[in-house]
Amino acid sequence: MPKVIKLENLKDGSILAKDIYINSSVLFRTGMLVTSELINYLHRKGVRSVSVFDAPAFAPFQSTFIPKAQLPEHQHKELTAQFQNEMTQIADELRYGRILHSEASYQWVRELYLKFYSNSTVRFLMDCLKQWDPVCYIHSLDVFVLTSLFFKHVNWKISQAFMLGCLLHDIGKLYTPVEILLKKGKLTQREYQRITEHTLNGYRLLKKMNFPEETCCVARSHHERLNGSGYPDHLHVDISDHHLILMMIVDVYSALTMNRSYRKPMLATKAMQILLVDSYTKHLFDQSMCHLFINFIHMFPPATKVVLTNGESGIVLADPTVSDILPKIKLWKTGQVIQLPSDLSVTVKTIIGWDSRDFIEQQRQTWSAFVHYLIDGDHLKALECLDTMSDGMRIEEVFIKLFEHAMDEIAHMLTLNQLLKAQYMVASSTVVRLISWKMMDITRQLRTPTMGEIVIVNLDSIQGLARTKLMNDLFTINGWKTELLAEMEDISMISEIVKLKKAKFLAFYCADKSQTPLLIQLTAKIHDEFPDLNIFVHGSQSGTLANDRRANRFRLSTNCSELIRNMKHYVVSQVRT
Repeated sequence: MPKVIKLENLKDGSILAKDIYINSSVLFRTGMLVTSELINYLHRKGVRSVSVFDAPAFAPFQSTFIPKAQLPEHQHKELTAQFQNEMTQIADELRYGRILHSEASYQWVRELYLKFYSNSTVRFLMDCLKQWDPVCYIHSLDVFVLTSLFFKHVNWKISQAFMLGCLLHDIGKLYTPVEILLKKGKLTQREYQRITEHTLNGYRLLKKMNFPEETCCVARSHHERLNGSGYPDHLHVDISDHHLILMMIVDVYSALTMNRSYRKPMLATKAMQILLVDSYTKHLFDQSMCHLFINFIHMFPPATKVVLTNGESGIVLADPTVSDILPKIKLWKTGQVIQLPSDLSVTVKTIIGWDSRDFIEQQRQTWSAFVHYLIDGDHLKALECLDTMSDGMRIEEVFIKLFEHAMDEIAHMLTLNQLLKAQYMVASSTVVRLISWKMMDITRQLRTPTMGEIVIVNLDSIQGLARTKLMNDLFTINGWKTELLAEMEDISMISEIVKLKKAKFLAFYCADKSQTPLLIQLTAKIHDEFPDLNIFVHGSQSGTLANDRRANRFRLSTNCSELIRNMKHYVVSQVRT
């Protein structure tokens, strides 16, 4: 029997017994799993009570799959129609190549889909994921289909439990705030950290529902990497674990080539280029497994070394005027450039390597152009370079790896007399404008500040404005409400603004050595006047306070990475309380 429960008494693991409406639109349907994040979401939406089933939350998983012949006719028709609709969303030739051109392959995938979705517990979880995050649902299905087809293609034996893990690998995102999952812009470091929790949350949920250990482990470990840089356990994935490594590659390929809330889908060859970079230079994936996957999809990015079916060898050339499925190849033996024929009389037999030099040179040229456009004051062209380089980066990474690094390089050029001071000021102004443009998008998606007020003071006058702007916006991104003093006319201004804003935090930027005496004077005065004030000091001159008797009250940093680590001390404390 359904019963109405007030939101404050609603428990994780309940099942909705009645649709939830807001403004005449269905928010969640009957049968939705109640999670802690769903409860938080309903609270933010102003829902005060819901109807749930007065029974055990959900039946534990049983490895029971109904054969196609025994499926009730209405269920068979429903699942078949659902399969066909969902396959139209993922099985694009520009992503799948020709792997589903065979009717037999398509029918094989359909039978597999019907089998897995005939299990009531599997379908229950996938339906819940579809309600919570439709994009994640389609991605999960895509990974399941691509992985299944690959194993069939190479004739590898694979357990049913592992394939269940592929389908349910992201089920832990039921415990990720939907505002983060559907965010249109880049994630902050704090938001990314919440995303990473889906691996452990998925493992715990599947374990609780009595899924096989192998299924649970796929949900837990699909973001681990060969070099130990993954999460949640930082495992060095064994190179012999072919099934998991292949699934990890498919997971990345799917995420890159499908439409996401934060960006448009990437071309398949561009995604494969990223996979090759991750395999060859970052050692995240096994090169041979990456080659096998590229051979399977049969679309080859520029600079891949290939053997053709006629026995000739060559390298794939970049040419946007030809199809990725039928690229141009430069033959090594003769130097001749050929385009693969549409009658498929000659095709690529296998990939044998990849030349990373072109990719590295392209990255170098984009970076050089970015710095040049900053110095030249060309905001729009600098923005184009910025968008190209920042793809896949979190917000803080853009600030550190692009903005701060560019300012460091330009400052170094100034010290070597390779720039005029006027050019340095133009570059600083351009950086400030780019940061402001980016922050317009970012701030629209930020939640209400939770860390309190912080007053930020620039002690370097106009020359320190770009760096202070970086500092200011990093605090904004991480949950502070900022008050920026770009220039300080009088010491008393700081005390006045701290009192006026009832600020609990104060931050100084100081990189000018001539301002060091003022910095020492200010920190001493402010500390005596506001002994409970938390003080950040950022910039190359922050080290002058390292031996100060009050140093334990200061958070000192010389670069943005150190600044962010100092912020985390307060962010973590605030989360714990």
